[in-house]
Amino acid sequence: MIKKKIEEIDGYRKKYCDDGQVVAKRKRNSEWLEKQRREVEEENVVGFGVAVEQVTNKLLTKALKRDVVSIVGTTGSGKTTLAKRIYGSISNQFQHHAWVFVPSKYKMKDLLLVILSELMPIEEETSKLDDVKLGEKLRNFLQGKRYLIVMDGVEETQLWETLEKNKVFPNEKHGSRLLLTTRSKNVASLASSSGSRIHNIQPLDDEARWELLEKLVFKDEKCPQELVKLGKQIATKCAGLPLAIVSLSSLLARNKTYGNWLQIICKVTWYLNPQDSQPSFGILDLTYDTTIPEQLKKCLLYLGVFPSGFEIHARQIINLWVAEGLIEDTMRSKAEEIGRRYLEELNSLSLIEITRKRSDGGVRTFQIHEIWRMFCVFKSESIGFLQVHTEFGSHPFISGQWSWRLSIHYDLRYILSNRDYLPHLCSLLCFHNEASLDSNRLTLQCKHFSRLKVLDLGSTCVSKVHGSRKSLSLLKYLKLNSPYLSSLPRTLFSLPNLLTLDIKNTCVILPCLPSGIWKMQNLRHLLLPPHTTLPKCPDHQKRLWHLQTLSTITPNENTAALIFGSKFPSLIKLTLNSQDMEQTKRCLECLYKLHCLQKLKIINLTKFPTARTSFPASLVKVSLVKTDLVADDVMRMLECLDHLQVLKLLKKSIRGPKLEMTPNSFPQLRFLFMEEILVKTWRMGDGAMGGLEELTITRCHELESLPKQLWQLHNIRQVKVNSPSQCLRRELEQPSVQRCEVQIHF
Repeated sequence: MIKKKIEEIDGYRKKYCDDGQVVAKRKRNSEWLEKQRREVEEENVVGFGVAVEQVTNKLLTKALKRDVVSIVGTTGSGKTTLAKRIYGSISNQFQHHAWVFVPSKYKMKDLLLVILSELMPIEEETSKLDDVKLGEKLRNFLQGKRYLIVMDGVEETQLWETLEKNKVFPNEKHGSRLLLTTRSKNVASLASSSGSRIHNIQPLDDEARWELLEKLVFKDEKCPQELVKLGKQIATKCAGLPLAIVSLSSLLARNKTYGNWLQIICKVTWYLNPQDSQPSFGILDLTYDTTIPEQLKKCLLYLGVFPSGFEIHARQIINLWVAEGLIEDTMRSKAEEIGRRYLEELNSLSLIEITRKRSDGGVRTFQIHEIWRMFCVFKSESIGFLQVHTEFGSHPFISGQWSWRLSIHYDLRYILSNRDYLPHLCSLLCFHNEASLDSNRLTLQCKHFSRLKVLDLGSTCVSKVHGSRKSLSLLKYLKLNSPYLSSLPRTLFSLPNLLTLDIKNTCVILPCLPSGIWKMQNLRHLLLPPHTTLPKCPDHQKRLWHLQTLSTITPNENTAALIFGSKFPSLIKLTLNSQDMEQTKRCLECLYKLHCLQKLKIINLTKFPTARTSFPASLVKVSLVKTDLVADDVMRMLECLDHLQVLKLLKKSIRGPKLEMTPNSFPQLRFLFMEEILVKTWRMGDGAMGGLEELTITRCHELESLPKQLWQLHNIRQVKVNSPSQCLRRELEQPSVQRCEVQIHF
């Protein structure tokens, strides 16, 4: 029942398949592909070298007829890893290419939308089409073109039969190819024209098993002789499955002693041959029990609330962990800092894969490997930690097993109709997008949630929310994204225990927040829709002591006074949406009072203060969007920020004849992003941006050249230029100027 689908075998990517850059399931970019192509040439994957060559040869035959190649293998055998390596090395030989992840339970419409989104920008009207029309749109786009489509995880013959019946992938003579990964030999036989187009992955032989295990445990060193025999026995126990070897390697690496390894081999034998009748995850059970630190276990299990293939935002999961009480503040660190460390540790244990990084290198989004997601769901339900309700699963209260935490991946209505169950809930999360059900919108009656602490309704079609302060008094986390929600009860803005309030993607219009916001003394993260302003504080002594995130607010006549009055003493991140240049300028002049502020984002037309001391020295990241500021003013204000590491100048944020950086300015700047700036000349004084590592320039069509000092920076690793001017393009194509990796996209 449990082992229905293993979509990704990526836990060992850093040492086994690549250096951590993976294919995001919904977004593939040229930078990733270029990196993969280089790695395919440079690295020889343990046990996969021959397989890569064999499958590549099947795909790159001279036959013009559309062909389908299938990779067949058991759970954990490395099907996805092999396909990724091949895709990264040959996709540039096709006019169009796409990688699509097929969930174990899919809807044809969603699947077609994902494929289309890989090939073209998706407009709102397209998302409203049914699966037949979407199939026609995809077919029309691909007709007459040479394409490569990878479908990762096709487990049902019905899926392939439907795609072929509707002629979604044109069968023309342009040399197009499809690559499938599957556990099903029936799927492979049906899709591939002959047995020669099927590649069966074989388990690693004894030599390759030990080579992989030794490499993972000892890195570039050799295994001590006294551990070799025992290590080979452990590798043999893993049945030639890379996933099992990788999961076990972190356990072995922690204590490289004979006694510890002897204990492990006994446990491996038991876990791979369980005597009970319950579903077993073999090595994963062992890894969970013995490798994962105790404080991480429930944080890991909590990832089971997310659907298969879901891209999880680091900020979201950390805020959920905090609200659930899984991590708390300590004397030395805020809970959010601990949460970020936990994510890094989960990544180091190969339990998650990072799909996008922040500009400072931290985790922005990630996905949990599918086998671990299924493990989390099963383990959580078995111990009553949480339950997951899907379209294809039974309702939790029908099975008689209630849980305080419930994650819904389908229809919210049935759950809300069960009045006996609702009072027991402490956490309710919904990830099903019901925006298309606008004919039957929901009214959420919060009076039934007497114990609720976490409420995340995603994009469900909630149009009204009713609830008293008393019924929601325990709430710590509230996230609403419904496009139909245009108003909220004022009681939501006075909840005493709320830590996170996220309504930024709703259509709620808040010309001014209710004054009850000043009663929310535990509030840590406040994310608001555009054009929201702050109310006056009725009590001079009141402070939002714990507020760390305030985004997005429009400065009004109250804002500067609130900042000057130190009403947000712990604020770390601030986003301002300027509608009145003078009010915004007044607000900016007071920012020096925010002693903890690290991240500042300003949107729309504004004026910069004249005093260089207006901005707090604590700033590490500044983003300017559509601000239309004079370039000299921006440089003068920002160059003195000694801790600034990330600077983003986006969408006509600056203008002027030149961008000039004085000598030794921006001493700590590591990442510089410039998009559509209206500057012709860029000059750098000696020693400016001495720590710069990455430079990205996008659609800066007026910029004619880069300063020569840029190429003399010691730390510069990468320069990416998208759609450069003709002058800049000619300069970058001169090999003499390139002392680091330079990527040019036209």
